[in-house]
Amino acid sequence: GQNTDSANHRTHVAFADAGGRCPQGFQAIPQLVQRIVYDVPPPVFDGENASVFAVDSFPEQLHKPITDHGDFINVFDENLMNKVVNCINGGRRCR
Repeated sequence: GQNTDSANHRTHVAFADAGGRCPQGFQAIPQLVQRIVYDVPPPVFDGENASVFAVDSFPEQLHKPITDHGDFINVFDENLMNKVVNCINGGRRCR
């Protein structure tokens, strides 16, 4: 990443190349895996159209699930957070 955010919420981060190197001007940030599951009701047909379920709120994202993301909200107590931070900053695989 370069900053904590950008105007379009995208250009402040970039993917590493095939060798795992960051583009010039970017620094590595921790990779997090977040699995999101939605309980989506089956489509309802009105004779011509089906109901549509969308998870994003930006029109330019065209309701594609690839645009889903999660924001970090700290719910750890201070001791557990310090343990996690020390693990990540120590370059270890944390579970």
